Amino acid sequence: MDIFLDDKTLLHLLRAAARDSGIALAPAQVVRPTPLGLTTAKLNRLGVDSLLAYLRVPEDRPLGILVPDARSRVRSRGFDCSIDGFPRGTAPFRQLVSADPEHPSPLVPDSGAVYVLSPQNVALHMARRIRRMELGKKMGHAEAVLMILKLCLELCGTYVHDPFDPLRGEVAYGVEPSLTTEDLTAFLASFGTEQGLALAREAASYCYDLSGSPQESFLGPALFFPSRFGGLQLGEFVANGPLMLSPSQRELIGGRTITPDFQLVGYDAVIEYKGAVHEEGDNPRIDHVRALDYQTLGKRDFSFVYDDVCRQEDFNESAARIVAATAQRDGAKTVRRFERLRKDERFLERQRILFRVFRPWLR
Repeated sequence: MDIFLDDKTLLHLLRAAARDSGIALAPAQVVRPTPLGLTTAKLNRLGVDSLLAYLRVPEDRPLGILVPDARSRVRSRGFDCSIDGFPRGTAPFRQLVSADPEHPSPLVPDSGAVYVLSPQNVALHMARRIRRMELGKKMGHAEAVLMILKLCLELCGTYVHDPFDPLRGEVAYGVEPSLTTEDLTAFLASFGTEQGLALAREAASYCYDLSGSPQESFLGPALFFPSRFGGLQLGEFVANGPLMLSPSQRELIGGRTITPDFQLVGYDAVIEYKGAVHEEGDNPRIDHVRALDYQTLGKRDFSFVYDDVCRQEDFNESAARIVAATAQRDGAKTVRRFERLRKDERFLERQRILFRVFRPWLR
């Protein structure tokens, strides 16, 4: 029996597979979901007891599954069905497999298969859900865009949230990105009109690759995005791209490649977020060497730590350092605009929405 996971169960397995070395999600040949074949069913007859326990079904929530049409819905307690007859793309699904074929995982069923949507389809699928909430007046457009962007930054980043407690659970770092912004943009541009597509495209247009942490994913929008999304709009930036150095500059720093979290284009300035991991092991020494390299190259180095982004007021105080530096080139108009934003209650409310989306645990 094939099972096509959906809703929170889908996100749980997607995140779990990125963190669990024993399982993986491999491209599958199927192009549309198939029904379970029963209008009533019981969870204990699906043959995936270990997987259901792993995903905390039904203790935390029902099993979310995808079905091709309304007639295929399972009308039993413990199931939550969504309809999507033809997910997009040439390989819309990933199949749950053991990471090492010689050591089968008990999470992989002996018969049948378990599928999840591809990361591109996950972004679109969730955009469809968020768009319905927006149309139902449960959230505004800016919040809807930021909700999808937050998911896209995680899918395109090198971290993954806890599958079961994404707000307060432990984050896994240094994982392989599930997606690239280039692939996501191409995927969303490849077909026409449907609910959630415009929202997904708008969010994808602001996404960037290789974000290293939830804090870094917050910092980019907060510093650089348009004020209608609660961003300070401090100018053009490059995220997680290597510094473009001349041969002579490379000689000064021993030929090393340096990749800041953010570069302020045109200002010879970089921004780094230094979370708790920067205090571990050899990281303090590495950070010190990198800071010296920035000085050698004539780059202004702005570092943010957790206390700088913990609260809205703290963040604006910390961002004022960057504003003051850019004002040296752009003049007092930069400072005046920043101060106007800090006193504009409409902007501050939009900034609160940005905080609420990316930092909901602070509420």
